[in-house]
Amino acid sequence: MRVRRQLGISLLAAVAVALLAAASAAASPGGASLSAGQARRAIHRATRLLRAPRRVHAGHSRARPAELTTTMLALARSLPDLPPLQRRRAKALLARPTDSPDPDGNSYTVPEATPFCSAHFCVHYVASTRDAPSLTDGNGNGVPDYVELVASIAEQVYSVENGTLGWQPPRPDGTRGGDSRTDIYLVQLGGQLFGYSAPDAGQLGRQQSAYLVVDNDYVPAEFPGTTPTGDLQVTLAHEYNHVLQFGYDVDQDLWFYEASAVWMEDHVFPSNNDYLRYVRRWVDRSRLPITQNNIKIYGSAVWNHWLAGRYGDAIVRNAWERAAAVRPSGFAVATYDSAIRAAGGPGFAQEFARFAAATAEWRTPGDFPYVDAPLWQDVKRAGTLRPGHFLAPRLNHTGFVLLRVPRVHARTLRLLAGGQRGTESAFALICRQGPVATGRVRIRMRFARQGGIRGITLRRPGRCSRITAALINADARQQGFAFGDWLYGHDHERFAATLLARS
Repeated sequence: MRVRRQLGISLLAAVAVALLAAASAAASPGGASLSAGQARRAIHRATRLLRAPRRVHAGHSRARPAELTTTMLALARSLPDLPPLQRRRAKALLARPTDSPDPDGNSYTVPEATPFCSAHFCVHYVASTRDAPSLTDGNGNGVPDYVELVASIAEQVYSVENGTLGWQPPRPDGTRGGDSRTDIYLVQLGGQLFGYSAPDAGQLGRQQSAYLVVDNDYVPAEFPGTTPTGDLQVTLAHEYNHVLQFGYDVDQDLWFYEASAVWMEDHVFPSNNDYLRYVRRWVDRSRLPITQNNIKIYGSAVWNHWLAGRYGDAIVRNAWERAAAVRPSGFAVATYDSAIRAAGGPGFAQEFARFAAATAEWRTPGDFPYVDAPLWQDVKRAGTLRPGHFLAPRLNHTGFVLLRVPRVHARTLRLLAGGQRGTESAFALICRQGPVATGRVRIRMRFARQGGIRGITLRRPGRCSRITAALINADARQQGFAFGDWLYGHDHERFAATLLARS
């Protein structure tokens, strides 16, 4: 035993010397507008989604719920900087279905029916062509039942997002759509899109108005595996939250938009649980930064559930209220950091470290502060860390790994772990005692603001039903903006860990 323990310490020390001495390269900041090439790709993507085939095959899995929304937003933000041809194409894509002529052919092809308006929304539709909803009118009031259903659900969304949760009303759009109420357009989207929202072209400033587009029926043949009413509910909750976000700040990071909007879905319709499909993808991607623009940003609603559980639901709204004033402009990590500190928390890095460690046993009630957490899948383990052995993964910012630890019969279990010098790092041993549904969790964690080696001791590890080690790169500091993203200064950092078992 003595030889094995010494070997573990020697391995850790040898690699730690190398990793703690390494320096991160600085990068030059850049502009936030889309380049000509990026604009071409955004225009192509938006056109492809709007013109997608209207049929889907059985087993079709839902696409990203707001891929078009974020594409539209990128085009709207970059509109003044685009060359004339691309500017015309972008304006055409941003046009409402009632705008005519629309060179993309996405406008209504017949005059719209009289819009049906409720207290806060106007629902626009046509009575013929493929964009028409069912004209069934059960109460005989001259308004199709589906149109009334859309308005009713939209008002329910408003009552939660603007009423219960206190988000500011959407920015008025003047007389676009008839008056200043938020406009919802019913069109035939098909299975490629559930809906989207978009700022109107030509607006200046960081607070902008927007409109929504949703499907005209959500029939199961086009949206298999879900229900029409459920699809309409989560789409309106999600896309309307984007409309509210645009009223706070249109210059934020995409992951901030999507993590917030998916979080909102479950608050407005808690029994729907549509977001669980994105958590299933999130749990396999703990190494990927939560800031990276991929499918993980939708599942990152779990980060907002963590914050809301610790500081109250208002923290997500408070982050958006602070967004436009935070510097550097548009940097969502700084926005979260500001909101967390205002709520009495330690700031983004330490809060993220706590969150990452808690994901190891979030299915056990009482540890992760959200009622749905027992429904979530286990976060994937990246390997096994055994006493006397050694692992040295590389981690990007806000990336982390959970490692299986075999059950050991020893008096104490000690984790020795290190992160590259200068990198905000965290290390943890997580012990679950008892079964998943009724057990309890003990977390032993150390945060290293400047990296370096830390030791964590877990006493009586034999009482644990499962032990997990966590290595966390909590450093999300940036060194400028270029190539469509922030240049994070602590990516590909080496971490190191070994375990010592003492009888």
